[in-house]
Parts: sequence; structure tokens; C-alpha cells
Amino acid sequence: MFAQLIQDPKPINYIENPVKPAAIDGYGQLEKLASTFDHVDGLFYFTYAVCIFCFVLITGVLLFACVKYRRKTYDQPAASNVTHNTPLEVIWTVVPLIVVMVMFAWGFKGSLDMTVIPQEASRNMYKATARQWNWTFTYPNSAATSIGECWLEVNKPVGFLLESMDVLHAFFMPAMRAKRDVIPGRYQTLWFTPIEVGDYHLFCAEYCGQDHSKMYAQVHVVTAEEFIKKPWDTWPENPTPAEAAEGGKKIYKQICSSCHSLDGSKLIGPSWKGLFVKGADGTITGGQREVVVDGKKQTITVDEAYIIESVLMPDKKKAAGFENTNMAVQPIDEKRIKGIVEFMKRLEETK
Repeated sequence: MFAQLIQDPKPINYIENPVKPAAIDGYGQLEKLASTFDHVDGLFYFTYAVCIFCFVLITGVLLFACVKYRRKTYDQPAASNVTHNTPLEVIWTVVPLIVVMVMFAWGFKGSLDMTVIPQEASRNMYKATARQWNWTFTYPNSAATSIGECWLEVNKPVGFLLESMDVLHAFFMPAMRAKRDVIPGRYQTLWFTPIEVGDYHLFCAEYCGQDHSKMYAQVHVVTAEEFIKKPWDTWPENPTPAEAAEGGKKIYKQICSSCHSLDGSKLIGPSWKGLFVKGADGTITGGQREVVVDGKKQTITVDEAYIIESVLMPDKKKAAGFENTNMAVQPIDEKRIKGIVEFMKRLEETK
């Protein structure tokens, strides 16, 4: 599945600026290496060669035996009554054992190298938070976050502290040869050094629910000059309604679209259709919504305060019919939530 996604990321790339299809390595097997973990490729191709050798050898012996020792008549006696060959059995037991132990030692050392954070990378630690179905990144020595996209500085070792807010996920970057399970209730670590500027794929490699295939992020490796500009923090200080709506649209695609539809269809959460309505004079006002508060239904008029409250405290006023749906608190600050509100209003304006 991942090979298909690497060749054509468009089906799952719901972020505005899709990355280019990944470059394939010289053997046509893997996404081009973009980190210092070249030992992963060495182990991969060693295993690949062993599998090809064993396949050719075993298939060749079988075909030779089938042709040379085939029974030509029904009463033909057995070609040999030998039942076993101890030296041969020892050889075909010991040699594969040695090969498998070499693979194990090679892979175990690589796993330790990848998960034990060196001091230089520990000074550049990110936090990657996985939840159904998106990735949130917190930057080193900062409270700044980005959702669905992450920026790294080229040739600078980077560490990741991984956490899951719900179920089992996996942090998988093919180009960096980095993969680590993200386990609920437990922090995991991983590091690598990106060595090429470019845009790279980050997948969840552990089935985590209905929209697992959409749990995708872009990782941008940029120069030091570009990184110091903080390209992840592009939200304007005083955005116009149009700018705020455009930002809200991006956030919707990144973290809201898997649970909330725009056309009234029922997903995991309530649809956004009708949250705001256009009056006869063209003004946009809050629509009516039936919610459950302390176990009792009541009708409210949707406004900005209700949307902010629903994002930050989703259990306080649940939409009727979705009382048993649990929404995780999303790491979105208030100014971005206001952008989501503008996007909701823009849905009515563009009708």
C-alpha cells in the first residue's frame, strides 16, 4: 500500500499544496534516502539478496529433482532408500541460522541507533502528537505548533518525542528510513538527520481506524535561512475575513474533514451545514442547533462563542444525536478557531 501512496500521494493528500511524488532510489525499490540512516538500505538489500538466492536455489533443486527423478512407470522402484543425511541437515540448519542472526543483529543495532537520541539531536527535540486522524507538531523550545505539516532544518539532527492521544499509531517517514510505533500512555523517541532539502511524506503505518489512510503529513526540510523565518507560523496578526476564512478552510481539511461534512451528510460528528445561514438581506447569522446540556435537550443560536466552546470543551454542549460521540480536544488556539468560524460563514456566502 505504501508503495502506491509514494508513487501517487494525491488520493490522501488533503492539504492545499500537495508534495511531488517521491524520487525512487537507483534500484527502484525505495524512496530516495534523505537522511543518514543508510544502514537501513544495507539491511534491506542484504535481505533482498538472501531471499532471491534462496528462491533460485530451492526452486532449481526442486525442478532438477522433478525432471531427473520423476517416476516414468507406476511400478518403478525408488531411486534411493536413504532417509536422511546428517551433515547436510546440519548445514541447512546452521547456515540459515547464521544468516538470520546476522539480520537480527544488524536490525537490532539499527533500531538502537534510531531510538537512542544523541546529545546533538536532544537539543533539537520536536513533539509529534498522533490522534485520529492527524499529526500535530510542537517545535523545540517553543509552544508553537503546526498541524499536518512540519518544518525541519537540513543537516541538523532532529529528535521526536512521540505520543498518542487515543489508539496505536506509527510514525513512518520512508525517505528518512525512520519508523516508530506511537503507543497510547507511553512516550516513544526517534531521531534522524535530514540531509536533503525537499518535501517528504509522513504516514501512519499502523491501522488506527476508519480514516487511517488520511493520516498523512508533509515534512518540509529547509535551509537554515528559511527555517529561521518560522514558515510554520504564517497566520497573520490581524487577518481580513477572507484571509481568516482561507486559514480556517486549511484547518478544516487538515483535522476536521474526517468527522464533519459540509453537505449535511452524517459522519462521526455533526455536519457544519446550517451552522450559519444567509438571511433575505444577504447577512450571515447563526443558525439554530439542538444540543444536549446536562442530559437535557435545548435549542441554541450558533455564534462564535459556541464554536470556540465546542472546540475547546467539546463535551459541554453536544449536538443532539451525537451524545455518545467523543471529540478529542484539538490543539487550536482561539485566533485560528475564529478562522474556522469565518470559513463556516463563507460556506453560506458562496452559495
